Amino acid sequence: MRQNKVVKLHNVPNLNIGVIIFVLLFLFLGVQIIRSLNQKHYSVYEVQHSYMDDNISGSAMALRSETLVSTDTSGYINYYIRNGEKVGKNATVYTLDSTGTLSDMISEASGEDIVLSNAGYAEIQSDIRAFQSYYTDVSFSDVYDFKYELDGEILSIANAQVLDSLTAAGSLGSFAQINAPESGIVTYYQDGYESKKPSDLTNADFDTAGYQRSSLKTGDVLQAGSPVYKLITSEIWNLVLPLSEEDAARLKEDTRVTLYMPNITNVVYGDIEVIQNGDAYFANITLDKLLVNYCNDRYIPIEIVMSKQEGLSVPNSAILEKDVIKVPKDYLTTGSNSSKKKFLNVRTIDENGNMSIQQIAPTIYNSDDTYCYVNPADFAAGAVLVKNDSDQTFNISDAGHATLTGVYYASEGIATFKQIEILTTNDEFAIIKEGVDYSLSMYDRIILDASTVEEGQII
Repeated sequence: MRQNKVVKLHNVPNLNIGVIIFVLLFLFLGVQIIRSLNQKHYSVYEVQHSYMDDNISGSAMALRSETLVSTDTSGYINYYIRNGEKVGKNATVYTLDSTGTLSDMISEASGEDIVLSNAGYAEIQSDIRAFQSYYTDVSFSDVYDFKYELDGEILSIANAQVLDSLTAAGSLGSFAQINAPESGIVTYYQDGYESKKPSDLTNADFDTAGYQRSSLKTGDVLQAGSPVYKLITSEIWNLVLPLSEEDAARLKEDTRVTLYMPNITNVVYGDIEVIQNGDAYFANITLDKLLVNYCNDRYIPIEIVMSKQEGLSVPNSAILEKDVIKVPKDYLTTGSNSSKKKFLNVRTIDENGNMSIQQIAPTIYNSDDTYCYVNPADFAAGAVLVKNDSDQTFNISDAGHATLTGVYYASEGIATFKQIEILTTNDEFAIIKEGVDYSLSMYDRIILDASTVEEGQII
C-alpha cells in the first residue's frame, strides 16, 4: 500500500534567464558578423579646402662676374677679409709672407687673450640671427656646418685684429700687404664655373653628382700664379634653370617673373629670357640683389611662380561624368506649398484616357539662365511638361543632352551625383571651385572611387 502511494516525477530542466539572454545575444552577434562580412564597404573622402599651383621648380645654377685672383709671389698667405665680405678697391685682402715668420707672429699674438671689437661681435651676432631665421629641426645637421663657419669667422676676425695691432706697432717689417684690384665680394672657393656664361651651359652641367669645388684657403705655401681668392665684381647675376619644352613654351612670352628662393621670406623678382642650347631649354633669370646671400652657392633651389588655384580638394578617383538632359528653366515652379524646392508639372494620361497634371521634384544638378540640368531617369518615356499657369508644353524627348563632371555625394547615406567645376588638377587630386550652387561644400563626404557605386545606391 505504501509503495502504491509513491509518485514518480519527471526531471524538468531548470531554465536560467541569463543563459537564454546570452544565447540570443550570441546569435544576434553571429548574424551581424555574417552580414558585415557579406556587405560591400565603400571608402569615403571628406572634402577639404586646399590649393594647387603649377609653378616651375628646380635647381638653378648661379653665374656671376667672378674673377680668380692669383699671387705673383710664392709664400704664406694670411687673410684679412672674411668669406662673403665686401671689400673696397685698394683695401687689403691678404698679406704675403715668403718666410712664414708672420704666421708665427700671428700665432704667438693669438695665444694671448683676444677681446673682439664691437664690430667683430656685431658681425658674429648678425650671422647667428640670420642662421636662427631659417633653421629648422629637419635640417639639424646644418648646426655643425654653421659651427665650423663660425669658428672660421671668429678666427679671421681675430687674425685681422692681430694684423691691425702688428701694423700699428710697426712689427710687420717688409711683409707684403696685397690689395684688391677693384671693389667686390670676396669668396674662397673655386669650382671651374667662374667663366661660364648662360649660353655655354648644357644639361650635363646640372648633374650635381659630378660637381666638385675646392677651398682656396689650404694653409699651404702657395706658388706664384696660384689662385688666392675669388672676387665677385658685379651685383648683377644670373640664375639658369633647365626647362622642359612645355615649360619653355609657357615662359616664352614672359619678360619678368616672381621667384621663391631658400631662406628668403619675401618673393623675389627678376628679368627672364628663355634660351635654347641645342635641344636643351633654359630659363635665364637676371637679378640685381641678394648676391651676397648666395655668393657661396653654385646650385640654388628656386621656384618660378606661375599660378595658384585655391578651392576644394577632391581625389581624381572620385570624379566621373554623367549624361543629363536640359529642361527650360521657366518650366520650374515652387509647388503648391510655396516651398523652396523646385517642381515640374508633368502631364499624364491614364488607361481611360483621362489627363491629369502631376508635380515631381526633379534631381537638378546645375542650372544657368536658360536651362536646368536634370536626371533623365526622373521621367517616363514620352513625358510632357506643362508650364505653370500656361498652355505651353515641352516634350522630354525633345530635350537636349549635356555631359556634367561630378562626384557621388555620400553624406546622406545615398550615392547622389553632384556636379563640380574643376579649376586645376594633378596626378592625384583636383581643385574645384568653391561656393557653386548644387555643388560640394567643405566637409562634405564623397565616394572615394566612383566606379564602385551607382547613383541612388544606398551606402
